[in-house]
Amino acid sequence: IAEPYTYEHDGEPLFSITFPEGWYVDSDFMPEAKAGGPDTGLRILEAMPSDGTKLWFGIWVAPEKVKDFEAALEYVASLDGDLFTNVEFSRPLDTSFNGMPAKTFYGLARRLNEDVEFAVAIFEPQESLFTVALYVGRPQTWGKHQAQLDKVVDSIKPAAP
Repeated sequence: IAEPYTYEHDGEPLFSITFPEGWYVDSDFMPEAKAGGPDTGLRILEAMPSDGTKLWFGIWVAPEKVKDFEAALEYVASLDGDLFTNVEFSRPLDTSFNGMPAKTFYGLARRLNEDVEFAVAIFEPQESLFTVALYVGRPQTWGKHQAQLDKVVDSIKPAAP
């Protein structure tokens, strides 16, 4: 049975998320945070299927300077050059994750000379604290894993106060 992971921020539970049973989950956060430069403070919880599928799902809290959805969208757009080239994406849609305000969008890009599809969700588990969830996969991967990925997204719940 898949166990939920609780993401903590500043020592407090912020939200929980459940990945499919058998997925590889990296919750130590350190190498990615260090790769982001000195003290980015980013703690990335990442997961991928263990069947060798080129699919990556990461979730992290945006830097403290991000105080509203407009700034959160600008922050995500600023990552493009680091992550992708030839980016094309949809207009962000307003939605919610288990009562938390959210915006989602998706697109196509190139990463490491390969075509990829991506989906981004930005949600607000606490007032003025924004979290980014990023899915990246080879084209058609979302469709092949849609049931699992939908369950991951549906599993994101705010931590009990």
